[in-house]
Amino acid sequence: MPDDRQIMRWVVGLDLRPHSHGAINFAQWLRAHDKQPEQLRIDGLHVVEARMFNLPGGKSRAEVVGDALKAARVAVSVRNASEAFDSVNVVESIPSVDRGVVDVLSTAAGLWITDGIILGRRGPGEHGALIRLGKVARNLLRKLPAPTFVVPPDLELAHVGPGPILCAVQLDARGVEVARYAERLARRLGRSARLVHVIDTGDPIGLQYLPEGSWDDLHARQRDDAQDKIVQWRDAAGLTAYTLLAQGQTVPRLVSAARELDACMILCGSRQLSLAERMWISSVGSSLAAAAHLPVGVIPSSES
Repeated sequence: MPDDRQIMRWVVGLDLRPHSHGAINFAQWLRAHDKQPEQLRIDGLHVVEARMFNLPGGKSRAEVVGDALKAARVAVSVRNASEAFDSVNVVESIPSVDRGVVDVLSTAAGLWITDGIILGRRGPGEHGALIRLGKVARNLLRKLPAPTFVVPPDLELAHVGPGPILCAVQLDARGVEVARYAERLARRLGRSARLVHVIDTGDPIGLQYLPEGSWDDLHARQRDDAQDKIVQWRDAAGLTAYTLLAQGQTVPRLVSAARELDACMILCGSRQLSLAERMWISSVGSSLAAAAHLPVGVIPSSES
């Protein structure tokens, strides 16, 4: 978790495919806005998967790694982002030791205290593709070894809004952890944090037997009750950020709130669902990361 008194470290997973520059641009944005640049470290990492060494007529292992390192440095350079990175490195994935890119990034994050892993997702910001997250982002969000930021692959610096860090919260202990992370990161970046709690009450459209206006009355009572609770929860936790209560479906409402506030990123917590639970319950973090037009950070709980 970011601490105002210590070095903040980010690990950026470098995807060298065309039109996958969003993660690099986000790292560059973080470097430009951090208020303590002497206490900031950003390391770029490209993972060469083992299968790349077994291609027919392929190059030697040393040649593949050397070419990958050159390509990684070029990818950073063409985005005019070289000065944003403290290092750009290449690591081999070893099948007998790890399970690929996800394990390598997890290990890299675990070598030092890491405030965030940054990687690009598969589908662009406004793209309607069925596959949006991609395998690496999806599996890293499940494992969540550190706060993980998923960035649209086509994110440009101009797309990052001048507004606050939008932080989605549940009114519990895990929500407090996410909110504290948001407030600390906001101080480092010179932004404010906005704590957003969404209540989804549903809407029985078409039920003619309900008294006219009764559902509107229920919505109003639930909104007033939730507004009181979010303020009480914030004050009890010693948080200082402004709060916002929203009603509707969680993910679309958070994305629309980010647009309305011209937010610079979206943060949320993780429920750490099991594989069986994921079959029946959607993950807000993964759904947000797949749908949002901005970087989405999913913050693990200290209990996980």
